[in-house]
Amino acid sequence: MTKKQQRTVILLMLLNGLAFIVIFLSVASNYRLAADDFHHVVMTDQLGIWDAMVFYYNNWNPRWSSILVTNSFLMNGTNNNVLFSFHLASLLFGFVAFSSAASAIGKLLALPFRSWQYWIAGVYLLCTTFYTSFSQADTWFWITVNPMYLWGTFAAVLGTSLILHTWNSLIRRILVIGLFLYVGGASESAAICSLVTLIYVGIRFHGKSQARFDATALHLATIACIIGFGISMAGPGIAIRREHLPHIPMQDRLLIGFWNYIKFNLKEIPLVLPLSILFAAPFGFFGRKHLRFQLISIRHVFWQNRNLWILSDLMILTLAMALGLVMSEMGPTRVWFPLTVLVLVVTVAIAYQLGTWLYVHSKGHLFHLVVAAQILTFSYQAVVGFTQIKTSNEYASAVDLRMENIRSNLGTDSVIQLSPLPNSGWLLSAEISSDTSHFTNKHLGLFLANGNRYFVEDSLSSTQ
Repeated sequence: MTKKQQRTVILLMLLNGLAFIVIFLSVASNYRLAADDFHHVVMTDQLGIWDAMVFYYNNWNPRWSSILVTNSFLMNGTNNNVLFSFHLASLLFGFVAFSSAASAIGKLLALPFRSWQYWIAGVYLLCTTFYTSFSQADTWFWITVNPMYLWGTFAAVLGTSLILHTWNSLIRRILVIGLFLYVGGASESAAICSLVTLIYVGIRFHGKSQARFDATALHLATIACIIGFGISMAGPGIAIRREHLPHIPMQDRLLIGFWNYIKFNLKEIPLVLPLSILFAAPFGFFGRKHLRFQLISIRHVFWQNRNLWILSDLMILTLAMALGLVMSEMGPTRVWFPLTVLVLVVTVAIAYQLGTWLYVHSKGHLFHLVVAAQILTFSYQAVVGFTQIKTSNEYASAVDLRMENIRSNLGTDSVIQLSPLPNSGWLLSAEISSDTSHFTNKHLGLFLANGNRYFVEDSLSSTQ
């Protein structure tokens, strides 16, 4: 691996990362209020950020920490610049989380990389996570729920990286407590997956001097996450929410949970795995020169990573069973986001460790394969990503025109039929239902303060 080859791969990673940033922010600039966003705008305007959180905590959604973030932005939700700033904040949060994680692991493995290279890795990992998500619309582009699953997982990644870092103990541990307190109150899936990881690592390395992380910070993270999760689970709103979920016998829910586990492993994860492997190619290139892994074979890699396999399986099983017990189904794709990060971690780790094996079996052409993979990655972004900009532009224009037409008829008492919106692409659609009693119609009517008088003929209901 020459320095010229290394610079070329880093440059290609940077190019893909920058392409992702341009695509993401271009699409994000076209985000418009949708579904539950309207309700949060109204409640926050009427009650304020904190009291609106208390309202949801008592009446529907007890995810207190993420609701506070949602309310903070949607307090000025009618301003498109504020909506854009939220997605910019998501991008920055993810960048900081993955850059910190890359730096922590790099220092743990004594890798000869500089800070700016970890920054590029952070952008690239964020790019990979975006494209390998089970869904973009409700995972990345819905302000009401993004602080729950997306930000909850980012907080867990950043908090975990701080446990691995060694700088100022007091400040770092305070940050760890705050981040995992947020994770616990953000969403059940982020909290459950984080607790599985924290508890497993705590048990696995308990009393062992070779543990290369801050054990005190790990324990504080576990306690903070439990407290945050406990506050969320104690909310009266959770009982009200469960009344709207299917009521079936416990044994049937357990079977559904086990079936979820099978579907995750045999259907959902395999669907995103090829793309994750494609994006992970550069890490195999850099892993080739790591002496620790130069003699490892593809057969031995499974045994060498047994703790990673056990932890991954526990996370998938726990999340699958929790969804079966609570929702009696797999739940919406946004809930699965922690598994997206899990797939990322596994593919990057395996690609890095198999660098030498890949070099030998490609007969010395690993660099060319990685360059080809990076060009293919950029081409994928150009075809899939850049086309989304046009789609989102058309969607945003249609939403703006619809809202103008609605406001021009606010003085009438008649029921108004709206023209269907075009495809929203990656953005969560603000489309409403042909049924005026649907929750999307109600939220829009509440936002406009003139009842549920809007419907769309021959359209699909928004059920996100």
